[in-house]
Amino acid sequence: DLVFSTEQYNPEQEGERLGKCSARVFFKNEKPRPAVNVTCARLFDKVKRQEKDYQLYKQMKQLKTPLHSISIPDSHGHIDNSLRPLWDLAFLGSSYVMWEKTTQFLHYYLVQLSSVERLKTDDDSIDFDFTVLLHEFSTQEIIPCRIHLVWYPGKPLKVNYHCQEQQSPEEASGT
Repeated sequence: DLVFSTEQYNPEQEGERLGKCSARVFFKNEKPRPAVNVTCARLFDKVKRQEKDYQLYKQMKQLKTPLHSISIPDSHGHIDNSLRPLWDLAFLGSSYVMWEKTTQFLHYYLVQLSSVERLKTDDDSIDFDFTVLLHEFSTQEIIPCRIHLVWYPGKPLKVNYHCQEQQSPEEASGT
């Protein structure tokens, strides 16, 4: 059992609480995806959340420049304000990957967004391919993952991904 507060994920707005939640988390026989039952109260205003989602959506739709090779954050840990929406969207997509890959013994965190490609769609959704680097804490491995993300405000996010699997020391020697 755990109790936690949800926060705005944005270092510039540090400490802004979005709500208070409690959860029961059950890990079963080392299977990656734990069973979770979450209950939240006093959540961030739904209308305000929808407005912020739509603002992000409009920013993403206005992107015209191909962004194939980028580094967010840069080598100094800085995220340019113009690239913050891309980072936020990549973080959201990565959270799906981290959720599925996390076990009692493995814990992941997004350290870098290394490439972005916006794909054309036949509808109004936003369609991106991201390459991200995830840090696995217990092994200290950096794992590259390709994430395909499709999103439209008010609809569930669709995420598909493929991560390079960790190699054991025996497999890695000589390669």
